[in-house]
Amino acid sequence: MTILKSIGMFQPLSNLELAKLLGKLEQRSIKVGTTLFRQGDPGALLYVIKSGKLELFVDAAKGGPPQLISVLAEGDTLGEMAMLTGEARSATAIAATDVELYIIHHEAFQQLIEETPSISTYFIRLLSRRLTSTNNQLMTNKELAFQTTVKDLDVLPSPFAHLLLWSSAFPRISSILVESRYGVMLAEALDKHPPLQKYLDRIEQMPGWFILKTELRQILSEIATTRFGHEEKRQWLAETLSAYEAAEEGEAAVELLAYSGRWEEALEAIDRAFTHLDLEEKKRLVAHIRSCPPKLLAASFSRLSSYLPLLDPQLGLALLETAWNEQGHHYTNAQWIATYVWASGLHARLDRHQQAQEYLTLANARKLRQGDIGGNSPARGSFRRLASSTRLGGWLATTLVPVSLTVFHYMEPVGGLSRSALDLIGIGIAAVILWIVNLIPDYIVGLGMVMAWVMGGVVTPEVALSGFASTTWLYMIFIMAFIAAITRSGILFRVSLTALKRFPRHYRGQLWGVVAGGILLNPLIPSSSAKVSLGVPLARTLSESMGFSSNSRGAAGLGLASMIFYGFTAPFVLTGSYTNMMAYGLASIGVPINWLQWFVYALPAFLVFAAVMLVVLHFMFRDVRQVRPISDDVLDEQLRLLGPWTRTERIAVMTTLASITLLVLQPLHGIDSAWVMLIGFAVLVVSGTLDRQAVSTGIDWTFLLFLGVAFSFAGATQELGITDALSVFLGNHMALFLSSPALLLSVVILVSFLVTLVIRDDPAVILLVTALMPLAQQAGIHPWIFVFVILLATDPFFFTYQSPTYLTAYYSSEGKAFTHRQGQHIALVYAVAVILAVILSVPYWKWIGLIS
Repeated sequence: MTILKSIGMFQPLSNLELAKLLGKLEQRSIKVGTTLFRQGDPGALLYVIKSGKLELFVDAAKGGPPQLISVLAEGDTLGEMAMLTGEARSATAIAATDVELYIIHHEAFQQLIEETPSISTYFIRLLSRRLTSTNNQLMTNKELAFQTTVKDLDVLPSPFAHLLLWSSAFPRISSILVESRYGVMLAEALDKHPPLQKYLDRIEQMPGWFILKTELRQILSEIATTRFGHEEKRQWLAETLSAYEAAEEGEAAVELLAYSGRWEEALEAIDRAFTHLDLEEKKRLVAHIRSCPPKLLAASFSRLSSYLPLLDPQLGLALLETAWNEQGHHYTNAQWIATYVWASGLHARLDRHQQAQEYLTLANARKLRQGDIGGNSPARGSFRRLASSTRLGGWLATTLVPVSLTVFHYMEPVGGLSRSALDLIGIGIAAVILWIVNLIPDYIVGLGMVMAWVMGGVVTPEVALSGFASTTWLYMIFIMAFIAAITRSGILFRVSLTALKRFPRHYRGQLWGVVAGGILLNPLIPSSSAKVSLGVPLARTLSESMGFSSNSRGAAGLGLASMIFYGFTAPFVLTGSYTNMMAYGLASIGVPINWLQWFVYALPAFLVFAAVMLVVLHFMFRDVRQVRPISDDVLDEQLRLLGPWTRTERIAVMTTLASITLLVLQPLHGIDSAWVMLIGFAVLVVSGTLDRQAVSTGIDWTFLLFLGVAFSFAGATQELGITDALSVFLGNHMALFLSSPALLLSVVILVSFLVTLVIRDDPAVILLVTALMPLAQQAGIHPWIFVFVILLATDPFFFTYQSPTYLTAYYSSEGKAFTHRQGQHIALVYAVAVILAVILSVPYWKWIGLIS
């Protein structure tokens, strides 16, 4: 257990971090005399010796026996430099005894480097030490090579010595040019004078052309500069370029100009040659300008269009990024469309079909616009956005917000609404527009809405700020504090490991373990994002332990099951998400719903939902073949690394369980949920489990500002009679649906799905609860059912941008657990499961009196 702690790179890690790391390690045993890897093998793995000894050998020069250079023992690592640099193994490793190894795969290593600054620092120091050592050795070797080369040149015939020094100024040399300049038949000279073979090689694919050996070119160039000076070398270059032009050796001229850094001339030479070359010849020419400064290539749109199809896709995408940044403000609409189409094609060549489709979407969006409109650079990131989308959103907001405010302020009152009520609606629509274009943070828009109510005389300050005085708003503060306390400890990881340990070690068993862990933690963590950011990486670790590759069927099955049961089951319990409490508070339910009632009301729907999802996951990812079994020792060692429960964990767990117990028993003691959570919050603060920093940074205060305004909006609509008027209006226009609860609730689900295409997350919940809640009274349906159905239906992920929970799940595994295509398949199943869960629960809700 303690071996990991003794290894230098892992010493800065906490026990929790070590336990998580251990889950990503493969363990392997090898017998004495076994060759672990050979010198020259690819370096894709990093090894940590758990027990035993390994001997390192290097191949001897001139075919001699391998030489022993080191013996590594328990706690030593090997392979880190090959992992960092991508170079081949520099030695052969053979087991001197029976050896137990930990193995870190490349993906896990990269994740470790990115997520743990202390390990990055360790390797920076390691590289610095080895680089210093290598530089010293190189300087010594270079000095020896320099002196040897000078001696070689002194004993060579003068024409040959001059020829070699002259050759150092060029990337390759022509035998015809050598013959005209020195009167030397180079091919014959190489055969007759073996010393020349030390310096020159034939280019097999290009008869008549020769090249200096790479390791000697720089030394010869330095000697040439010393003996002839820079001016003489510039003259060599001019003469050779003239000779290439006379011989119509265009490619050689371009290569020489690029080699000399004369990029403008090289690009002009390519432009002149392009008109009469075939595709392969063009590719060879463009290959010579791979090191050209991107700004020069991007400066000309015509060059960009000519070169991009011929470049490596990665280089092409980097070039497009430069073009957008440097020249985008000059582009016409047609040019923007062309660049997006090019980007789509380059991503497609890299098999990045999701990004390719996104750029096609951007191109199509541009095509819908009229005229030539310049644009700015797209935002950097994994998904680039339309450069002018911000300006377009700003233009829409600038136009539509004043229109909404003006129209509703001056229109004649309708439906019995007052002038103040119409003003409130106009301000509310203006806020929704700003939420949609997403130019200003949600909470700033909300506070601006409150200011407009008060300054416009729409409602009194007491009503405008009433949401901040509600017990539900206080409850949200305390529940976020609980999230901060729980996530700071290692309890979530500990509970998940314990759940997995109770299930069989094969794929199906661990799938059920993931499901059980999600169900168990659902009521304990009131944040869908927090749960999936724990569950999906844990599932990813499990899939790595089983040997599943990224995005494989096994990895996707575990990852998607984790996403669904850790994140998308939140609406089924009151404490599953703080959004539940937000919606509950907006609904202003006359008789409060306690924790136990919520659970009992939602239980049949959960059973249907879970059954549908499990059946489909079983069908989609059946016949998954496990590469290797999960070791019991790994899970045991992870739990041992976590050690005994800490004081912080014990207090966090006991306080959380006690609070949930009091919430469940609320019908007996009658204490409001907010005061129950206040008691728990006080215990966490007084015990030191929550310190000042955790309260400051662990609670999303900007969201609470937004939420207080949302609660105030609900109060203002009731104060001004908007809720009653909306109830009458909806009752008159939706009579067809009111007669059938199942049909009405299906319509609510479909409307919610559609709204999330434009408005997402909490603003969508606020809008739908406020707008649709009056239908509940008209249809004889308990308001809780509407809240529950809206919560279920406002987190779909047909498109990736719709669901913050989905995006958190996807990126918490760096996109390696499942692909967007696999996610979209599950999204359709999720939609069906929601509809079935609601429709099949209607008879139950009628039976218990929630539907009259």
